[in-house]
Amino acid sequence: MPADRLWHRVRASWSSWRTSRAVWRNSFPAGVCAQNPLTDPDIINAQPEAPKSSKKVLIIGGGPAGMEAAIIACDRGHQVTLVDDHSSLGGTLYFTNVDVDKPDLRYDKDRLVRQVDRRNIQVRLNTMADEALIREEKPDAVILAIGVVPSALPLKGLDTVPQAMFVYDHPEQVTGRNIIMLGGGLVGCEVGLHLAKSGHQVTIVEMMDTIAKDSYGMYKEALFREMDRYGIRLLPGTQCLEVKGNRVRVRNSQGQEEELQGDQVFYALGLKARSTEALKKACGDIPCWEIGNCIHVGQVDIALKEGWQAAVEL
Repeated sequence: MPADRLWHRVRASWSSWRTSRAVWRNSFPAGVCAQNPLTDPDIINAQPEAPKSSKKVLIIGGGPAGMEAAIIACDRGHQVTLVDDHSSLGGTLYFTNVDVDKPDLRYDKDRLVRQVDRRNIQVRLNTMADEALIREEKPDAVILAIGVVPSALPLKGLDTVPQAMFVYDHPEQVTGRNIIMLGGGLVGCEVGLHLAKSGHQVTIVEMMDTIAKDSYGMYKEALFREMDRYGIRLLPGTQCLEVKGNRVRVRNSQGQEEELQGDQVFYALGLKARSTEALKKACGDIPCWEIGNCIHVGQVDIALKEGWQAAVEL
């Protein structure tokens, strides 16, 4: 082949490769860091105006969404009070202080707490937010970030056993060797894996045919590998019929019933957003934002993004 024709073919191939590469890059945008909302495309491209005045802002809820909102609002010149009914900041991320697999998430929680501490933010812990508190604070704006509570089912005997987060709240009371976890969503699987890595034998009972349906991608694959590595017994497509002390009566997908015997039973049957209706009513005409898990049960990256957005909208 003549040299000039070869050169044209090489140039055409190079041009085609560059075009294909550009299409591929545009089809798969850069990932978003779960710990840094500034990597989100909506925030990268945002150009928020400077606030017209300094406002007195009351933020109710000291989880990741509330802390992020407090940090950004303070940096933008507002007077911020952050209220939480627990003894420390962190919200549901408190469990990272105990879980053996969450050092990165624990670091992120601690980073947010340090950022709050370094700013002129008034933090009121062990404080229940209600109408009286809102009247006392007289805020110009309120941000609600009150999080979630565990869900339960009208299942006979369920009220006699603890919810899965009990494992983190009272680790010294988790003494049973054989653990039955009712619920195979992400919470049930992660708590179960923590227990397995702490020396327990774990059985996870899930009514749906899919384990960890609320997880995805590489994390889900890694989660399954770890559960398999630590010998966790998975029972998908298995309905729990009754809890009787440390025994659980179940029915499998073939309609067969059996009784599982454990030393301790826990349940992880999902989470639901806490109601904000009473607090919104107490705010009256005060501008009010709802962020984080109290409007939808989401993930840390979404909570941080919404905290940032609420703060710049003040």
